[in-house]
Amino acid sequence: MNKFILSLLILLFSIQIFGQKKSTYRLFGHVLDDNKEALPYVAVAVFSAKDSSYVKGAATEMNGKFSIQLPSGKYYAKISFLSFKDKTMPNIIVTDSDVDLSKIQLEPSVKNLEEFQVVEEKALMELDLDKRVYNVDKDVTNQGADAAEVLDNVPSVAVDVDGNVSLRGSENVRILINGKPSGMVGISTSEALKQLQGNQIEKIEVITNPSSRYDAEGEVGIINIVLKKDKREGINGSVNANFGYPNNYGGGFNITIKRKKFSVFTGYGVTFRDSPGSNTSSQNFTYPDTSFSYNSVSKTERFSFDNNFRLGTEIFVNDYNTITISGNTSFGDGDNTTDLTYSDFNELDVATQTVNRNEEEDKDRLSYDVNFNYRKTFKKKDRLFTIDFSHSDRTDNENSIITQTNDVVVAENLEQRVFNNEGGQNYVFQTDYIHPIKKGKLETGLKQTIRKIDDDYAVEQFNSSNSEWEFIPGFVNFVLFEENVSAAYIMYGNKMKKFSYQLGVRAEFTELKTELVTTKEINNRDYFNFFPTTHLNYEIKKGTSFQLSYSRRIQRPRHWWLLPFFSFTDSRSNFSGNPNLNPEFTDSYEVGHLKNWDKASLLASVYYRYTTNNITRITTSDSTGITQRKPINLGVKDAYGVEFSGSYDLKKWWSLRGSFNFYREIIEGEYLDVQYGSDAYVWTTRLNSKWNIKKKVNLQASFNFRAPQQSPQGETLARYSLDTGFSFDILKGNGTVTFNVKDVFNSRRRRSVSYGENFTSESERQWRSRYFRINIAYRINQKKKRGGDRGYDDFNSDGEG
Repeated sequence: MNKFILSLLILLFSIQIFGQKKSTYRLFGHVLDDNKEALPYVAVAVFSAKDSSYVKGAATEMNGKFSIQLPSGKYYAKISFLSFKDKTMPNIIVTDSDVDLSKIQLEPSVKNLEEFQVVEEKALMELDLDKRVYNVDKDVTNQGADAAEVLDNVPSVAVDVDGNVSLRGSENVRILINGKPSGMVGISTSEALKQLQGNQIEKIEVITNPSSRYDAEGEVGIINIVLKKDKREGINGSVNANFGYPNNYGGGFNITIKRKKFSVFTGYGVTFRDSPGSNTSSQNFTYPDTSFSYNSVSKTERFSFDNNFRLGTEIFVNDYNTITISGNTSFGDGDNTTDLTYSDFNELDVATQTVNRNEEEDKDRLSYDVNFNYRKTFKKKDRLFTIDFSHSDRTDNENSIITQTNDVVVAENLEQRVFNNEGGQNYVFQTDYIHPIKKGKLETGLKQTIRKIDDDYAVEQFNSSNSEWEFIPGFVNFVLFEENVSAAYIMYGNKMKKFSYQLGVRAEFTELKTELVTTKEINNRDYFNFFPTTHLNYEIKKGTSFQLSYSRRIQRPRHWWLLPFFSFTDSRSNFSGNPNLNPEFTDSYEVGHLKNWDKASLLASVYYRYTTNNITRITTSDSTGITQRKPINLGVKDAYGVEFSGSYDLKKWWSLRGSFNFYREIIEGEYLDVQYGSDAYVWTTRLNSKWNIKKKVNLQASFNFRAPQQSPQGETLARYSLDTGFSFDILKGNGTVTFNVKDVFNSRRRRSVSYGENFTSESERQWRSRYFRINIAYRINQKKKRGGDRGYDDFNSDGEG
């Protein structure tokens, strides 16, 4: 079946490329300012002379020249650029040859031309009803950061001290890179995001209620990380270097070479980091015949060296066919040292013993992605056909040596070795087609995702009596995991005056197989589901819109939730998976209202989520004081809330961006005849303030706060943090120096209280302490620019999401 599908796609691909003859001609020109100097980034929009409908657009290159392919017809063009008067070019007739508009000179519309500087000022945050776009480069506190740190500054998104990403309070979120799943996030999302350097990220898109075009995976939506790729002709790019304290060194580059028939884009990033962290906890156990307690204190030093390289090319076969081939590889290693001390006390709170546990861990990581995209456009506007194929591979090998000493019980002096070697492969085949029907669009597509993971895990203990290493029973196995998802969708949208709608449904068939080779255990599962989506939009007036949306979502168990292995760093508190975990399903409803003013914008949303088979973590303890955490399906979860995201320019030199999210989350369920439940009221807020001093220095401060949150077994306490930074330009605007401080008050810590049938626990964890960083960036053929970067995408926003 797979060979037949592949052969069919190749046949379609060949027909579409070579079956099209030229039927468009070039409209070109040269835009100049009042001093007859070239103007880059000027927006050129072409409209039909018949009905004034928008046809096509482009932005001028660094030399002020532009070129647009058009079919035969009668048109007019509008030339616009900030601080210059708009200019209209009438009576453009395209018949059977190219049309040269020659030199087009714009007149200034500002008095103080000597003060005018071409400086790009994309908004830090762009709001739409169905997604929020966060432009990473505009945040000076992100310079030199990794992807996890970048995400932690995005509205609605939070990254905890362990690197877990959540959206609107839920960790069940789908993370994509350039709109596709990546091998980088195939095994450990938190580790992968730490490898991806922020200097390679262009923007972050947050989609809270995706349409049926997207995978149904993710309870609360999708986070899409878009990497940089310059669209201007010539050689463009940037080079950067950064250093900080504690040890934090890195650098990289992004280069794009674009010609008329092709473009090549590449990028590289490297970092070396020292990430000191700490963890303290207090555990109390009460049983009918005894009680005891212990305190634990751990300090961790993490040294990581990571590299990320990408290379790709875009080939413009002709006016209607484009091929893109790209690849990405990440590789690195890490050395982690953890010193953990247990202090034990009896029922009278008298110290009984001290146990020291030291772990030396070595990690090696390697991953790569290969992507192919074929894009076919037609004479008819908005008609589109695409084929995508991607393959990714990842290995993550971890080896640890653990030494334990006990100051009282000599028999508990131990030496242990832990091996955890994981490998994974992803294959994705996808095709999509969009067909315009009058003012509407019909869209359909097919997708096949194949995911394979193998995990070789073992714990050995040294036997001093025979001087041999021996496996610990129950802590050795080899696991094979395979997930196949076959999907198809259809969607239709239309617009009637101020009202527009989009209706769709997606069908997904999932096959799961988990095999424990050593113990010969096999778990096969499959399920078929429909996922309808609805989006309704009403434009009250220009700049004010109202939207109602609905989607059904699924959260499949992540592979590490299914593996029955235990973490072993802390021998008294460990985590294991649950092979019997089922997927959870969510019905998501949202009402949004977007209002734009000249100096401000506000997006207000009210949302509700109803989840069945809710996946949550439960902690249990035994009579020796060992606690075990594992994921289970716990009843149902209701979550509803209100969210505000907005921006306001108080002055020309002072702007504010912020978000506020308040929600109530109710969980009810039963596990092993024990009732669990919580009723939590939670709110989070972010405020970003940016000051521009005399157009030379940018100052920025970002404050985050998260209120306490109840869980079925306790509470996560409030936490807050403040990031600050400033930047200034050098080398005549070609370079920028940035200084930032992450977590000024050293307060980014996870503090929690939990309890069970026989225990209570208090803990405080800090993944990484406060740090300082300096970043130096140099731009190649792309001075900062303000206002004129309105290209084709701004005139035609109906993208592929």
